[in-house]
Amino acid sequence: MAGREDGQSAAILPMRLSGLEKLFRQSGLFRWQLRGAPRSQMRAGLQDPWRGDPQAGTRVVAGQIVPTRDNEEDARFTWLCDLRAEGGDTARIKARELIARWISDNQDWRLPAWRPDIMGHRLARLALNFGWYGVSADEEFQRLLAGSVEMQIRCLAIDWRRMRSLDDQIGALRGLALAEAAMGADAARLDALLDILMPKLSAVILPDGGHVSRMPDRHVLMLRLLVEIRMATSLAGADGATLADMIERMGGLVRMWRHGDGRLAHFNGAGGLRADLVEETLARSATRNKTMQQAPYSGFLRIGSGRTVVIMDAGAPVSFADGTVTGLGTLGFEMSVGPTQLIVNSGQMMRDPTLRRVMCSTAAHSTVGLDNQNSSRLQDDRIAAVSGVEVGEAEVGETQAGLLAVASHDGFETSHGILHRRKLYLRTGGANLRGADTLEYTGAPGEIPNLAFVRFHLHPRVTAAPLANGTVLMKIRGSRVGWTFKASGGAVEVENSVYFEDGLRQASQQIVVKAVVSDIRTTGSHEIKWAFTRSSQ
Repeated sequence: MAGREDGQSAAILPMRLSGLEKLFRQSGLFRWQLRGAPRSQMRAGLQDPWRGDPQAGTRVVAGQIVPTRDNEEDARFTWLCDLRAEGGDTARIKARELIARWISDNQDWRLPAWRPDIMGHRLARLALNFGWYGVSADEEFQRLLAGSVEMQIRCLAIDWRRMRSLDDQIGALRGLALAEAAMGADAARLDALLDILMPKLSAVILPDGGHVSRMPDRHVLMLRLLVEIRMATSLAGADGATLADMIERMGGLVRMWRHGDGRLAHFNGAGGLRADLVEETLARSATRNKTMQQAPYSGFLRIGSGRTVVIMDAGAPVSFADGTVTGLGTLGFEMSVGPTQLIVNSGQMMRDPTLRRVMCSTAAHSTVGLDNQNSSRLQDDRIAAVSGVEVGEAEVGETQAGLLAVASHDGFETSHGILHRRKLYLRTGGANLRGADTLEYTGAPGEIPNLAFVRFHLHPRVTAAPLANGTVLMKIRGSRVGWTFKASGGAVEVENSVYFEDGLRQASQQIVVKAVVSDIRTTGSHEIKWAFTRSSQ
């Protein structure tokens, strides 16, 4: 799957546009092509489903924040949601003033404001908030607005295909659908747009509802686009049954990734979305699917008992056009108990290329690494394939019933001739999680491995203290309940780590089990067993 991400190489531009085409768009002929009498004035009937920031809205009203036409975020008109959240006549008047100013300053095509993904977001905000800022406006403002929206619709209809990323194309078409609905388009017109949209959505949404990138944050943002598209089809009276089914499946996977505090598991660069935004997305999507145990196409497993939840990455990595590979934490997992996260992955998809590589690495995830190498390496065409995936009830002895999750991957086979098999067993009640990581030599050629590292990154609220016998005591800030960690098959150490959430870097710790495996070609395999057990302190 090739796609565009924040922080990509500057050589890969998001929009396909030659210098000659850019010059044409700045000409009078292109302006004439976009101009024409609007079909009608905009109509109400849509309501923005997303909350803005009232404090930011207050600052916009006070002139402390001044949107500019050359700023990408300002050109998306996100500030319009903030003004609506601030509320009141002064904010409404300010919204009209800023919209009229933008229209006056942007009669001619120019980047970044007229880039299709940005234009799609702007048209969506204008259409969804029109009932708040526009219905009570005078006729002059409404004519000015309708003329500008019609002009942007024509431009977007020409240029949306020029976006390299399917996500950006879908975002542009979302804006087109909402603007068309707000301008009075009928069901036939929206059905024609859906005929273009649905194949693209099917290309990025897997049968189990997951986004092909396997990135939770990106998945949620796409779900928000689908919720808005559904509103456009509803206003126009178009058939949205297929869209509704896709939204239902996507919502089910979001629930699968959520911990007890409402946060998404930090797989594949997650950590940039607040818990309240995730909750808002689920509420507006109105999905009712039960929490899934397994997403076979997206490659995730979830087991839970009592208040304990374990979420595991059991899918193959995904490569992007800029050379970035996500999913290098194959067979990594996260664990939470109620609202407290215990075992995590480091998070977040960073803009800085160097930091991004570090945060995407195998070592930044709670999984197994060999000699500090990643489990997949695109340059060597080495991409871990996952097999043997199982999840379900298990019995150990007579009374220790629980849940079992098992999977294997071959990411180290071409480099070291090694397969990694992970087994997670969560005892009923959630007070004990046991794991077994088995490295098996397949006989394939490659490097002779030296050290295996099993890493367990701890949430910043968790403090770990190693004991002389190899046991690790863990204390959760603000909780009277602690946990202990024990392992066999390697030496246990506690090291520093780092955790990213909401763009903030936080110091944390990690438990690392280090095992010498240089003799694995003789022994055939090496197993590291470990356990997390809840204890009162």
